[in-house]
Amino acid sequence: MILDQAPGAIIKVDGYPYAVEETWSFFETDMRLDLLRLVGPSPAHERWLAAWQDEAYLMLLQRLEADWLSPPAATVVHDGEIFVSLARGSAFRTRRTRQSRAKEGRFDFALFRANSGRVLLTVARNEELLAWIGETLPMGAIELPK
Repeated sequence: MILDQAPGAIIKVDGYPYAVEETWSFFETDMRLDLLRLVGPSPAHERWLAAWQDEAYLMLLQRLEADWLSPPAATVVHDGEIFVSLARGSAFRTRRTRQSRAKEGRFDFALFRANSGRVLLTVARNEELLAWIGETLPMGAIELPK
């Protein structure tokens, strides 16, 4: 699945409206990973919507303060669950906000899933490691603009 929404678009998550604040697209010749930063009624309602090109289901994530020095290799144990690697690689990132669009360098990413449907995403570049955790969403949980 591919998420191609412009900043400013309104997306409904379980009926609640969120505005797309920025989009990140990681792409290579044969893959694409999209992330949308969604802002709700208050900063505490910030979420990230992710779509992996080879997955039929969207993932709703929130930032995770990771204490890892490097991205996990094959599996991750978090909150008592074992997350196994779903996808990993290195790709270019395009970042769009309401004010600008920029193609940035290569980032390493890894997507993990637990048997419960929870997902974990890491994005790394140089010494920086960002992580998100969330859920795989059922069909119909997200209402995209037409």
